[in-house]
This record gives sequence, structure tokens and C-alpha cells, in this order.
Amino acid sequence: MIDTSARARSMTASATTSSAVRALVARNQRRPTLRRMNRHEATSASATAMGELSMHTWRGHKVAYRQAGASGTPIVLIHGFGVSSFQFRDNIDVLAKSHRVFAIDLVGFGSSSQPDVPYEMEFWRDQVIDFVQNVVGEPAVLVGNSIGSLAAVHVAAEASDIAAGIVLINCAGGMNNKVKRLDGDFDGFGLQYKLVVPIFNVVLSIIDTVLKIESVAKPLFNNVRGEENVRGALENVYMNKSRVDDALVKSICGAASRDGAFRAFVNILTGPAGPRPEELMPSVKCPILILWGSRDTITPLDFPLGQYFVNLPKTRNLRTDFIEFDGQGHCVQDDKPTLVNDAVRDWVATL
Repeated sequence: MIDTSARARSMTASATTSSAVRALVARNQRRPTLRRMNRHEATSASATAMGELSMHTWRGHKVAYRQAGASGTPIVLIHGFGVSSFQFRDNIDVLAKSHRVFAIDLVGFGSSSQPDVPYEMEFWRDQVIDFVQNVVGEPAVLVGNSIGSLAAVHVAAEASDIAAGIVLINCAGGMNNKVKRLDGDFDGFGLQYKLVVPIFNVVLSIIDTVLKIESVAKPLFNNVRGEENVRGALENVYMNKSRVDDALVKSICGAASRDGAFRAFVNILTGPAGPRPEELMPSVKCPILILWGSRDTITPLDFPLGQYFVNLPKTRNLRTDFIEFDGQGHCVQDDKPTLVNDAVRDWVATL
């Protein structure tokens, strides 16, 4: 059955990090922003200058990134689908007061190259590994949202020596909507959920076919990337509609208007979803902080993936902390940045 008893608290399952856990709990008691919070309790940080974009070359592709901060444990911020490092606009400078902070644009998004190549999670995994090794230069805490979180899990599973910890903000289950189904996914759910899965798979197969027909897919893409549609999509995800401002919309539409955007878009949507986080987790050896918005409709907390992460602190034998943000959605790092800034800063201080 679905276990919801783990909600609204920060938990850990590691005996070897008990002192750090006590410090985290004590800090949480002093700072209620790290517990279950009402979305009206904290105010959003004002927009800050994030620093100029720099470029790094990886496998012949340009990797755009922002950098701030002179010292402290490095933090690498990894965005989600369709956006860019711009979405960390109110996280970078705040975290940079005590850390070296880097925010990258995954290849295919933002200001990074948009090559017409096969995309898969392992592609972005290798991009992040190279970035930490050759730009950051030392192990870093990886903070991701959505597929950025999934990329962080991939990195930690593949290259444990460069991940000092990972922070997963509403982690995705796959690179795209073709998320792999695991046995037992809907155990404890109503029959209607189990019946809809094969129908959903057929629909995704049809979409895949349509997207590979350029004469059909190109007009669809041109429509989707329009400012009005982008704004509407964001407003369906953000809880605080005022955060969906012109700057955010233009950062997405600008990237989607570049020459390589269409082919990258199609290749990402029609590529393999890749392994689920559950399958990668046994190889992850670093501490994990899981942050989740209770009103996320993209990766709902009460669906199989969300329930897996709710219960992970009880089933994993390494340090694993979970914080639910009451009333928040899928992109809480930008929707209510102070929540994520406080959580990340206080958690990293205990590592």
C-alpha cells in the first residue's frame, strides 16, 4: 500500500553520519523553513546578477555555464527539461556567499550547443562528469531539478569520486515521458491506474512516430515555442504566477529559436528514457537530500516515483534526508527560491 507516513519531515537512515544528522535536525528546529512550510511563509529573493556566461568545450560541443563565489564546497546546479541555468537566477548568488557555485546549460538547452545527435541521460551524465573534473576541479555537491536531478543520480552512480553529495529537487523518472515501468509501480493503487499504463504507452508510441515526421513536427514545435504557449505552460507548473515573468519566458523562447533547437527537441523527446532512479540508486554512495513540492503535478509525490523517494530514507543504508515543501510545485528552486537556498546551504554545511 502507499506509505504517506514519511511526509513533512527530514529523515535519515545512516548510522555512520549520526552526528551530522543531529546537527541537521537541530538546525531544522531552529530554522522552520527546512521543515514542511506553508508557501506563504517565505518571500522570494529579488532577481540578482548571475554573472556572465562562460564557455567550456566538451566533445566539440560548447557548454555554457555561470559561475560565482570564491571559496567553499563547490555546488553545481543542473536545470530541468526545456529551461537553462537562467532558472537558478535567485539561487546562484545566494549560495555563492559561502560556496563556489556553477550552473550549467545541458547540451541541447540554453546557450550550450544544440547538436543533431542522439540524446540520452548517459550523454548528459558524461557532460557533467567532464565539467566537474575539468572546470570545477574538485568533488562537488550536485543540485538538480527534474531531469537535472536524474543526471545527478547518474553521475553519482557512475563516478562516486566526484560527487560529494546530491540534492534532488522533484527528481524525474526518465529523460522524457517514456518513463520505464517497473514491477509493482502501481501496487496499492486503484485498478484504473494499472489499466491506463498500456494506453499511455500506445499514445507515446504515436507521438514518437509523429515527431519523426518533420513536416508535421516542425509546425507543432513552432507553436509550442511561442511566448504565449511557453508562458501558459510555466503558469501551469509554477505556484507563484508572478515568477513567470518576461525574463524567464524569453530565456526559454530565445534558446528554442536557435538553429539547432528543433532537432535537439525531437531527438530528446524520441530518445530512450533511460534507467529509473531506483535502478541506479544501489550504486550511489554519497549523501542525498531530497526536496519535493507537495503540489508537483509532473512528478506527483503520491505516485510510484514520489513514493519511492518518500520512503528512501528508511530503506537506504546511507545518509538520506527528505524535505517536503507544502504548497510548492515542480520548480520550487525558482518558484520559491528561499526555500531551496536555505535547505541546500544548511544541508551542505553538515557534510
